[in-house]
Amino acid sequence: MQGWVDSPLTEKGEAQAAATGKKLENVHFDLAVSSDMMRAIHTLDIILENNHHSENITQEIHKDVREIYFGSFEGVDSTLTWNIIGGPLGNHSQDALIKQYGLIKMRDFMHDADPFHEAETASHLETRIKAAIKHIQDELEDGQSALVVSHGTFLRNVASMYTDKVPYVEQPNNGSITILDVTNKPTLVSYNQ
Repeated sequence: MQGWVDSPLTEKGEAQAAATGKKLENVHFDLAVSSDMMRAIHTLDIILENNHHSENITQEIHKDVREIYFGSFEGVDSTLTWNIIGGPLGNHSQDALIKQYGLIKMRDFMHDADPFHEAETASHLETRIKAAIKHIQDELEDGQSALVVSHGTFLRNVASMYTDKVPYVEQPNNGSITILDVTNKPTLVSYNQ
């Protein structure tokens, strides 16, 4: 459970970021936003190094797109974490719990199971995601686009919040591309590409 543990990007992560940069090398972005976590900032730098249109791009670091905060479970083995969370609910499988209760509800389950109740709640996460989307909407003019580098569980929750077509959103692959249309009502266009 990595969460807000601010670890550096691994060599594999650097290679994944470079591959994503190659996929996006000819895409023009007007804004580039990164989470304030070191691994996301480095990922954004690598993607922009590969982009042919990045010389005049506005760059921002924004804490609202950082990973989910797992509280006392930060740095704890994921299987152990979900055993602790799911045990009282009668199910030790994160995927089964998500399918039964929905992804965002996992935040409340984790918060309740956290001995210090520090893990991010569903309400806090939804507020943070909406604030991040609103900030990006406010920064862009019609027809402009933003490159946003965030984290897997955060993006999974964004995708879940802004689609009604997919009942269960899988965890995205590292370096994958998700497209969210923020023109009016935010809508998931594609996920985990």
